[in-house]
Amino acid sequence: MIDRWMLLLFWGSVAITFYTQLGYPLLMRCLARLFGRPARELPPLADSELPSVSLVISAFNEEVVLADKLRNALEIDYPRERLEIVVASDGSRDRTVQIAEQFVPLGVRLLAYPVNRGKSTTLTEAVGTVRGDVLLLCDANVMFRRDALRLLVERLREPAVGAVTGDVRLDSGQADFGEGESLYYRIERRLQLDESALGSIIGVDGGMYVLRRELFPGIPSSTLNDDFLLSMRVLRAGYRVLYEPRAVATETATMHAEDEFRRRIRVAAGAAQILRRGEFPPPWQPFNFFCWVSHKLLRWIAPVFLVTALISNLWLLPHGWLYVLALITQGLLYGVAWLAWWRPGVRSRRWARIPFYFVFSHVAIARGMLRGFLFQQSGAWQRTARVVTPAGGDQPAGQTQPETPSSASPDRS
Repeated sequence: MIDRWMLLLFWGSVAITFYTQLGYPLLMRCLARLFGRPARELPPLADSELPSVSLVISAFNEEVVLADKLRNALEIDYPRERLEIVVASDGSRDRTVQIAEQFVPLGVRLLAYPVNRGKSTTLTEAVGTVRGDVLLLCDANVMFRRDALRLLVERLREPAVGAVTGDVRLDSGQADFGEGESLYYRIERRLQLDESALGSIIGVDGGMYVLRRELFPGIPSSTLNDDFLLSMRVLRAGYRVLYEPRAVATETATMHAEDEFRRRIRVAAGAAQILRRGEFPPPWQPFNFFCWVSHKLLRWIAPVFLVTALISNLWLLPHGWLYVLALITQGLLYGVAWLAWWRPGVRSRRWARIPFYFVFSHVAIARGMLRGFLFQQSGAWQRTARVVTPAGGDQPAGQTQPETPSSASPDRS
């Protein structure tokens, strides 16, 4: 009887892991080809017909990238009288405010809050002061292509659409885990395209997205994943959230696995916070609920299935060569990841990159979920080091901004 349960646990864990990583994306690919709705082709709006947009940049100690970001924002192909650019500095202690002040004569509005209270509080207060019918929310280190905003806003012409996100491309080629991350994002973007064709995506990319202003409800101050929370509010209100692949932006990725590890722990803690609050699609929205379970929930609890597969595999070793082979495979996976963690030079080897990224991501998820469920989380900024973008800036290219105890990284869900 015990062996039967172990067989069930092992093969169930393997099946769920496969489904989460590959099965669900393949299922969405097939369904999108059979039943997907192509984006509606509408004639482009004249400048006078475009909605007013407020671009809100929440910033804490962003002196490395802010000048480039504001120059990029001023070059967006959108009628200037219909685009409001707002920098909300959350008690920055570096030159963020001074840099933003240099752009005030060019039409940028600065909200210099003196006390650091966290991104969610800053964003909520800033949105309360803007005049746009549409919010464009982004991170300070994300640079838009000139046509990105127009393409995002075009999708909001459909009354059922409440939010639209774009293709934020990570420049992770120099990162010591870049190939694994690159593969993950290629799968993720394809999946978002298919989900969008079938109904809605499950979560915007916090680096760049537009949102109907009336759907911005304000964000609790302790919120860690503000972009995911807003996505869930839009879905629960009965609107669609879409992915527009032609709206492109670039973002410099986290350069070191240790920084990315900390960022992923925080994101996973935010996922636990979402679960505790019940901020996810209800079962009476069957497509959204199914996609949320498959795309998010199963990923968040994936470490449980990995551990269960390993333990049950050990128990089943006497039952044949198949289980010996399975254990060897798992041992190689974890052994390579462990070696790459302790010997950073190994991460550059092709055979180590993907196993390393897979394992360290799931360890971070496990730690973050435990932290999110066991401890009260603070919404204070904990940003990883910034890297100067190729466009230049106030410091030499490649220079990073040191991490400070209360700085924050963008939360990706």
